[in-house]
Amino acid sequence: MIQVKELIVTDLSRKGTGTSEISPVRTVLEVYTKDGELVATNDTLGNYSVEDLHSLAAFCLANKELSAKEVLQKWRKD
Repeated sequence: MIQVKELIVTDLSRKGTGTSEISPVRTVLEVYTKDGELVATNDTLGNYSVEDLHSLAAFCLANKELSAKEVLQKWRKD
């Protein structure tokens, strides 16, 4: 399927605290429809940021009894 739509593209959002190497402040590209629906994002460090990976690692350490499949089903990004 191919669709042509008017979109709003912004890089005004920021992610990260800037307080350590784990969480640098960076630009997040966001794409919205004209009605304000978010349709895409792109974090400059990847869509799974260092914060996300840190959160996943902490979840894994706290839930060692879970299989990898269960971890992926139960872990939620903040």
